[in-house]
Amino acid sequence: MRIYNRYLMALALLFSMATISLVFLNEGRLGIFFSVYLAEYLVVTLVFVYFNPRARRLNGFLGGILLLVFLAMVTLKAAELLFGTRFGLR
Repeated sequence: MRIYNRYLMALALLFSMATISLVFLNEGRLGIFFSVYLAEYLVVTLVFVYFNPRARRLNGFLGGILLLVFLAMVTLKAAELLFGTRFGLR
């Protein structure tokens, strides 16, 4: 099995387990799901460091985008706590 296939299988397995666990715990906040998925993505990507340079660049770019989305969610939550205004995130 090639490294790309193992990488995708690991992500799929971890994302599925996380989804089932969070649903079982009756979690409904999108931010929690996204945070767990982001952490899993970053950890699995760090474990599979033996990609070719092009794949590594693409994974780094995708990780950067996901990190920016996470920071935007944290900023909106902080603004909600500070100003008491809801910004559409549940």
